[in-house]
Amino acid sequence: MTIGGTAAWWVAVALGARLPIFAALVPLVAMTGDPFAAVSVSLGRILGVFAGVAIGVACVHLPLGLTVRVAIALLLGTFVAVAVQIGGRPNLEVPIAALFLIGFPGAHTEQLGVQRIWETAIGAVVAIVVSALLWPPDPVRQLTHDLDRLRQELVDDLTAIAEDIATGSGETSAFLDEVRAHSLDAVRDVFEIDAARRALRWNPRSRHDAEEVDELARRIRLAARIYRHTRSFARDVADEPLRDERLAQATRHLADATDRALRGDRPHVPLERAGGSLGGGTLLAHQLRQLHTDIAAATTGYGSSDAET
Repeated sequence: MTIGGTAAWWVAVALGARLPIFAALVPLVAMTGDPFAAVSVSLGRILGVFAGVAIGVACVHLPLGLTVRVAIALLLGTFVAVAVQIGGRPNLEVPIAALFLIGFPGAHTEQLGVQRIWETAIGAVVAIVVSALLWPPDPVRQLTHDLDRLRQELVDDLTAIAEDIATGSGETSAFLDEVRAHSLDAVRDVFEIDAARRALRWNPRSRHDAEEVDELARRIRLAARIYRHTRSFARDVADEPLRDERLAQATRHLADATDRALRGDRPHVPLERAGGSLGGGTLLAHQLRQLHTDIAAATTGYGSSDAET
């Protein structure tokens, strides 16, 4: 953001602008912390700035009082912001840019609009170049980070539930909200997969990573399915505390299988051990069998791995 804003200011000044605030403003509002949208979101925000400038220029020329012009600019800007959304949210750059233009002093109204528009164009070009070349989105890195977090949380939660079942302590109820939160995080990570694939278009160095992104996406979806089972399993364990070493051992084996599957290793050995421990027809055993089936189905065809030993 600093490099983009400074570069846009420098270019605009070199082309004859005086105090090119809008040139420096566009990179600041266009770049976000979204790892999958360094350029795509920038384009949406840039369009918002252009729309806001157009509304501001029109309102500056209205023969009305300043407060009335501000109200009209905010009203029109808000309508446009709702129509031109970014990620399902109103593009607030539209009313902000319109308001900024009306309140910006120092130029005649006849020159104000044109000057701000070409300043915005300079800022837009610089924002896109900086986003695409200096710090492009890296879907592989972000998806790997998300998957590692999910894998660790799943293993920790399943292990904690297993210890509760082994001891009959009833401690699962104490961290049930945390399991729910982790499950919702997994769903959000699944929703980000499409954005990660789109981000490949904006990073020339990562276009060859499409297959790796697909593999990471498959494992993240598997993690989300496992968390759905884990959340339901944890709720039932919390509702009816019990002590069952065999069921606890099956849960530990499934935690191991989950860890291996999400790493890309063969989970077949712990799956076989878990299957041997899942006797009986209790609801909890049935839920673990569903989890067992999901992991086995998702990992069919995995190659051999040293982790299997």
